[in-house]
Amino acid sequence: MYPANFEYVRPKTVKEALSLISSMEGSRIIAGGQSLLPILKLRLFEPASLIDIGFIPELKQIKVEDKHTVRIGAMVRHHEILDNALIRGNLPMLSSTAENVADVQIRNRGTIGGSICEADPAADYLPTLMALDAKVHLKSDNGERSLSIEEFIKGPFETDIQDGEMLTEVEIERNTENFVVEKYARRKADFAVASVAALARVAKEGRVEYIRIATGATTEGPKRLKDLENSIRGKTSHQLDLGEIVGKAISSIGMISDLHGSSEYRKYVLRGMLIRTVGNLIKMER
Repeated sequence: MYPANFEYVRPKTVKEALSLISSMEGSRIIAGGQSLLPILKLRLFEPASLIDIGFIPELKQIKVEDKHTVRIGAMVRHHEILDNALIRGNLPMLSSTAENVADVQIRNRGTIGGSICEADPAADYLPTLMALDAKVHLKSDNGERSLSIEEFIKGPFETDIQDGEMLTEVEIERNTENFVVEKYARRKADFAVASVAALARVAKEGRVEYIRIATGATTEGPKRLKDLENSIRGKTSHQLDLGEIVGKAISSIGMISDLHGSSEYRKYVLRGMLIRTVGNLIKMER
């Protein structure tokens, strides 16, 4: 099936794109198009116009400010997240996550900004970005604002982006702590049935100085497991019964159910993943 007719425009700057967004009623931004185009072909969505931001140089930049703040443009593609030396050196957890994104063809076209704005509960980046305390920057003709990933993602396929706004970049503080990123899917290129992203600092004596844990694909959006973090922080692996504290931490979480797995199945899978990944992580030492 072919999409319905639409007007296609290609701005060269962010300023031009914002002007088009505010003036063209019924418009929609297209980034890599890996999620939007199939929807258009099925005619589940029929925008009056598409604003292609793929030719705006400032949205493709990757830079490190003051040696600790990494800024990633919204149009940076997945393969660049995987291969770029600045990201691999400053945010290895994010590079590792990009390995799980779909297949080579989609990694060559899809973008980090497009993935975030789609807000698919099973998206690969979202738990990692949450564990890294990432922020997104939004611009409009009226100004600019920044939000944490937790604030930006409001629910399945729903974000806090406002009329006239576009996501321009992702900001993440440099983080090279030990991490684990794990995705369970029927096939490597599929969306996750459950995913875990965790990072931690473990002192020489084995005490967990800090830990961040986030999950994806099991609830209606990425979820930071702060109760589980609090149960682990300050302790050594020998002082923890991970089976007990993981079970308690996820017992009250409402799991989604779909054709990939029931809520009970997802809870079973997530429990095993958390016990394994967190157990391995907190036993690591510098």
